[in-house]
Amino acid sequence: RGSSTLRHWILEKMAEDDLAAGADDVPASTATATTKKSAPLNENNSALSWPDKNLVGMTGDEAKVAVLAGNTELLSENIQILPSDAMVTMDFREDRVRIFVGEDGNVVRQPNLG
Repeated sequence: RGSSTLRHWILEKMAEDDLAAGADDVPASTATATTKKSAPLNENNSALSWPDKNLVGMTGDEAKVAVLAGNTELLSENIQILPSDAMVTMDFREDRVRIFVGEDGNVVRQPNLG
């Protein structure tokens, strides 16, 4: 599996790139701190990560990146993006996260382990 520290760093950078992509339509010369999205901060002034970070309203893919960045123990194939009305089994697995999205592809409820 490799170094979990390196994986965590790569996933954090990917999540930061995804957030910064929202400011791509603003020319670099006019981009300011107010035009870029900023992540919520915790009491230590560091960015919140999942599961503390609210993922509702993000796209399913953005939420998957945030979940992977927030928990380096999870594997990508164990994070499922599903329709909000999908039928699923009720078994609990600590290595699985289900992300439920609406018709618009945005997360409708906070993802949890299980």
